[in-house]
Amino acid sequence: MVGAALFVTVIAASRCLAGGGIDGAVTSGGATATLSVSDLKQMQTEYLKATPTQQNRWKYRVAIASCDVGGVGASAVCYQAAVAACAANTSAEGRGPLSDVFRMWVKADGTSLPPPSGSPDPDGWVNVGSTCLPQMVPGAAPTPTVEMIVEAFHRTAWATASISTQPKGDTTLVGLKTFYQANWADHGFEPGEIDAVDPAAMFGYTVEIRPRLESFVYHFGDGSSFGPTTSPGGVYPDGDVVHTYARPGHYDTHVDVTFGARFRINGGAWVDLPDTVTVRQPSTTVTVREAKGVLVNH
Repeated sequence: MVGAALFVTVIAASRCLAGGGIDGAVTSGGATATLSVSDLKQMQTEYLKATPTQQNRWKYRVAIASCDVGGVGASAVCYQAAVAACAANTSAEGRGPLSDVFRMWVKADGTSLPPPSGSPDPDGWVNVGSTCLPQMVPGAAPTPTVEMIVEAFHRTAWATASISTQPKGDTTLVGLKTFYQANWADHGFEPGEIDAVDPAAMFGYTVEIRPRLESFVYHFGDGSSFGPTTSPGGVYPDGDVVHTYARPGHYDTHVDVTFGARFRINGGAWVDLPDTVTVRQPSTTVTVREAKGVLVNH
């Protein structure tokens, strides 16, 4: 999480669903969800049974936890907290955003009805619990999940980082300190630049992803490496990525870059994305020669 810790407290009484009951609180990773996976599957089963036969049924909607707002109007601050609440979960537990689930008893055409006999629900929309798996709520308007944003992050058109060396010309001598530097290409997204995801892929939400550098690992082609480090290296005398070759030859060198990212929803605060990507960068061949002493007559 970014800055101060974010806490989402969801208080939801256990309510009976048609044909079954709420299993109670389910604690998963960093979030507490009051609806279990079996509860959500039960909702789906009942929803699918009722819809094709035009029966009265439960209608569902989801909202960002504790905000009681659905769709693209959800507060960016609320979304940030809801994502943070589920971020430590596995995919099976649901990585959020933490969402409240509401239901209302309706006719086949969606018109509101009094709840069925025996239901504890009052008329209108009622909060029946919360979940880190909002995509499982039947018939509800969808919101971007963390999994969707992670997938978009993995599809980022990264800038490449090629290696250059000093002495210049990628040619050096046995026993001579060789300085390495990682150089970002002009095209693609390098750390700190913002990639805007197509809103059509995010249910109308504006999702922006800003890659950040986690580390470089330099590979010198002779079996040795340096890193992880956040240093891009440099030239003499201040460069801090230095290697000395023991034998002459041609060595394929490269750097592995690990990217992390932050993202934001609808222009809100930046949130850490709980994922990283390591990308092998293009190779540079370094030629190592052996210096030989030559007698010269004066």
